Amino acid sequence: MAIYKDYAQVYDRSGQLAFSLQMIPYLSRVLERHPAEGKVMLELACGTGTVAIAQAEAGWRVYAVDGSAEMLAEARRKAGDSGTAPLWSQQDMRHFTLPERVHLVTCLYDSMNYMLTSDDLSMVFRRVHDVLRAGGLLLFDMNTAWAFATLWDEETYFIDSDDLTVIMKSDYDSRRQRATVTMTCFQRAGDLYRKIVERHTEQAYPPEQIATLLADAGFWVEDKYNCFSLDPPTSSSNRIMWAARRPAG
Repeated sequence: MAIYKDYAQVYDRSGQLAFSLQMIPYLSRVLERHPAEGKVMLELACGTGTVAIAQAEAGWRVYAVDGSAEMLAEARRKAGDSGTAPLWSQQDMRHFTLPERVHLVTCLYDSMNYMLTSDDLSMVFRRVHDVLRAGGLLLFDMNTAWAFATLWDEETYFIDSDDLTVIMKSDYDSRRQRATVTMTCFQRAGDLYRKIVERHTEQAYPPEQIATLLADAGFWVEDKYNCFSLDPPTSSSNRIMWAARRPAG
């Protein structure tokens, strides 16, 4: 089952936009503490482009990469004909290429959790390292096993509006530390409803393993935070923001 194919059309209206809107000011706070040395960046797994567009409007030259053609179509529509629009491209986050190296890479909204094996996650880290300039910064957030066990295990979330109903049913495999969410959407089309069903799977990784994979890829971990704050993560953090840098030397 392909993900984000039909769901892309209702993604923002299904409650997902709120995360990106919360992330934009938080990203600025993190960048104050971990400055980038220039204004060229990659937004990896950019989705419908909310953060990429905001960064472009703030003066960054933004490359925006996503694996879903449908999500990129929504992003392009959102950006319109602005002269500051990001440069969009459809690529796998494990194998992408850019025409130049960048000062900053962001990968947000637990996109890294979609890498279901440590080999996949390592491939992303190594690819990001290669496209960063010396001294470049990687910022990304990941869901934790605690979040999956407490917020995703046999839970059902329901969102309803005049033209869209969303039901999210999640389950957690504690042995594998892997969560699966089945999203069922009913989108109004005149007097009828269009049904959309997608299944999304995410993998949790112990922070120690993430730090090791980053180090193996050549990064120095500058810090990690309980996401949306500048406090250190705890054993009950549901999301961790990582700041890792490619050494300057």
